[in-house]
Amino acid sequence: PPSEVPLCEGGADQPVLFRDREAFAVRVHDYLLSMSVQPQFESFARGFRRVCNSPLFKVLSSAELEAIVAGERELNFERLQQGALYEGFCSTEPYIQNLWAVLQGFSMPRRRRFLAFCTGSDVAPAGGLQDLRLLVQRHGEEPTQRLPVAHTCFNLLLLPQYASIEKLRSMLTTAIECTEGFGLQ
Repeated sequence: PPSEVPLCEGGADQPVLFRDREAFAVRVHDYLLSMSVQPQFESFARGFRRVCNSPLFKVLSSAELEAIVAGERELNFERLQQGALYEGFCSTEPYIQNLWAVLQGFSMPRRRRFLAFCTGSDVAPAGGLQDLRLLVQRHGEEPTQRLPVAHTCFNLLLLPQYASIEKLRSMLTTAIECTEGFGLQ
């Protein structure tokens, strides 16, 4: 790109004065985020319309389209719990209630890590976390040093039954914080 770009009619010959600084900042902002990338954006838009040429896109707001494409930003684990399924556990048993208490106590970044650990994605689908149908399956019991294991293709969490909530929290945290997915960085 050229080192000098007129941001308005006759802009190359017009000095930027202190009183004009806000108008100048608005023009620079518009140039950097809109005008300078216009050709690239038009190419993207043509390709997007070719793949997604539906009247539906004309009635969606930008927020609705973002939710469909990128998923929901907030991770409501109560909704994840509502849609969860269990094998070898019962949803009402104290151990499973402890699991959800541990997960609810996680910070948002750690919740995202847990979700990515179990599903391969750290965002909620457009319909909400209950649509994931996380399957929590018993994977042994004490005595064990086995970490929880996940199969992302099936939204499956293989969870040993640990003797205490502290060990559950520790082993689950270790599993989600020390994983690299498929070993790729």
